[in-house]
Amino acid sequence: MSSPAKRSNAEALSAAADELKRRRAAGTATETPKPKPGKPGKAKKVKTVRCSVRLPEGEYRELAKLRKRLGREGVSTKKGKLVRAGLMLLVLLDRTDLKAAIRDVIAPEPATRQTP
Repeated sequence: MSSPAKRSNAEALSAAADELKRRRAAGTATETPKPKPGKPGKAKKVKTVRCSVRLPEGEYRELAKLRKRLGREGVSTKKGKLVRAGLMLLVLLDRTDLKAAIRDVIAPEPATRQTP
């Protein structure tokens, strides 16, 4: 089985975003469930978790470029929020599209050195 030509990370994310836009236009994107009725005065507090992500230098530069581009368009955001937005785009993909997006982004692991 031949693998498709490798795309850059930016192209893979762009393709995922285009697919999401297409699905939203078609009305096939998954909808978030409505909250269950409860006490009217109580809103559930969202708990946040702190995490650290290590990125290759090239991907970090792409993230900074995207942030600057959005800034020029009047959208002020932080890098962490861009990562969260990317995660939410990936969550909406079906299994085959998700596998293709991940395959395009994840670099193969380097070969381990074997001793004779």
